[in-house]
Amino acid sequence: MRRPALASLLLVPALTAAPGPAKRPKLVVVISVDQFSAELMQTYGPELTGGLARLRKEGVFFTEAYHDHGFTETGPGHSVLLSGRFPANTGIVENRWMDRADGRMVYCVEDPAAKALHASGQASSSNVRFLGEALGDWLQAQVPGSRVFSVSGKDRAAILMAGRKPTGAFWFTGAPGFTSSTAYGTRLPEWLVRYDQDLSSRFTTNSWLWAKDPSTPEGRTAQWTFGTTTVRNGALPRLIHGAGMPLDKGFDTRFRRSPFLDTVTLEAAEALIEGERLGRGPSTDLLAISFSATDYVGHSYGNLGTEMRDQMHRLDRTLGRLLDRLHQQHPDAWVVLCADHGGIDAAEALADQGFPARRLAIEPFMAALQADLRTTFKADHDLLLSAPEPNDLYLDEAVIKAANLDRGEVIRQVLAWLKARPEVADAFTAADMKATDPTATGSPRDSSLRVLLRRSFHPERSGDILVAVKPYVIIGTPPADYIANHGTPNGYDRRVPLIFWGPWKGGERREPVRTVDLAPTLARELGLKPGPVDGKALDLEPRK
Repeated sequence: MRRPALASLLLVPALTAAPGPAKRPKLVVVISVDQFSAELMQTYGPELTGGLARLRKEGVFFTEAYHDHGFTETGPGHSVLLSGRFPANTGIVENRWMDRADGRMVYCVEDPAAKALHASGQASSSNVRFLGEALGDWLQAQVPGSRVFSVSGKDRAAILMAGRKPTGAFWFTGAPGFTSSTAYGTRLPEWLVRYDQDLSSRFTTNSWLWAKDPSTPEGRTAQWTFGTTTVRNGALPRLIHGAGMPLDKGFDTRFRRSPFLDTVTLEAAEALIEGERLGRGPSTDLLAISFSATDYVGHSYGNLGTEMRDQMHRLDRTLGRLLDRLHQQHPDAWVVLCADHGGIDAAEALADQGFPARRLAIEPFMAALQADLRTTFKADHDLLLSAPEPNDLYLDEAVIKAANLDRGEVIRQVLAWLKARPEVADAFTAADMKATDPTATGSPRDSSLRVLLRRSFHPERSGDILVAVKPYVIIGTPPADYIANHGTPNGYDRRVPLIFWGPWKGGERREPVRTVDLAPTLARELGLKPGPVDGKALDLEPRK
């Protein structure tokens, strides 16, 4: 694959490595909880008593950690966590972007050359579109014998946390269990084959039940109607799989939208730790785990209903089980917890609470924009390429050229139309982005929209026009889209928890920090010299 030019991107000199700890741990575990906003921690944290509670109490808890880029999606967020780079430099600008050479939208970990290891010939995924390096690459290059693994409910989460050359990367693929691709090996390891066989035997009749902790109230109960579709919130129990039902895409969807996805991810991580004997070798091993269920639950039911409350309690137990295992078998292990992005509740629920929330229906919005351009320029065809959402807008260069239109005039008309819309906060051209300094200065709480979008901009992957919506504008309308969403430059999508649990003095830290600081901080603590990064090493005080 042709590598994009990087001349226009910010390049930060590599940090000088600090001496690091007196003794490196044998195991470092970095956890990402997908769509785990700081608001979720604030809302449900006081109720919890398990792993999340322990991390909050014993770890260095940065309460004001921000993703300091504009398009807060799963792919970009996971590409940031262990690289220390903004999406502009990882190349993962969104979950999908327009490949101009192919004239189609491509998925951030799509790789035509990669095949699934669990199914011969089936298309799969790899890190071929990820640019640069990550913590695991620095570790393996500088500490002989170290190993790097990742596991997640999503392929893009596992792949983008693992770096360029991990020892292994594994992700959930529905009823077959967990898999990997030919980019990472020629066959699945025996420990994973055994786990998948055991897992498939347990996909029997089950339902998602309320945890029934008598001290914990259930969440909100509500329902909303969109056309002929009614979305129920607070409707536990929910059937996941009934006797005689097929293990098809419907099952996969129901399973992912439940806490069971995190349960099997933890089990796969435990099987990996045991099967690969992580933390028992002569060097330091790195394991990245991304728990994905919170994202699916948030998208499907919002973040203040019974479903999310139960998900938080079950996640708390899941992390408690993981920490107990690490404490017993690897007492010197370090754990870092963060998230790929935050999120927000359903627009209807927010409106009920008095927020100025509204939905932006994607198809009518784009249709109106296309119609305005056709009318203004008397064009017979749409002047913009089709895109799944209005974050990045791409001109149809062939149509514009064939109609002998002035490209600059088309862009100016698009900007004028966008800025007149009540849902749009601002919009910028690719030229605006190239002229903007993406350097991280000042507080991430106050980063401007222009700078945030610049950090999500890659000249060969991003659109000709980048769009930011106003706070409390939810992009998409059910049933075609999610009940709740994320992806904007707004604070609720950018602010996430960041916790370091290990040989450091615990306590809350309220100074604003960036998620790009995670990787250089771990690098310094491990005595590694990182590659170019956009973050800085945070000060962690050793535990006395």
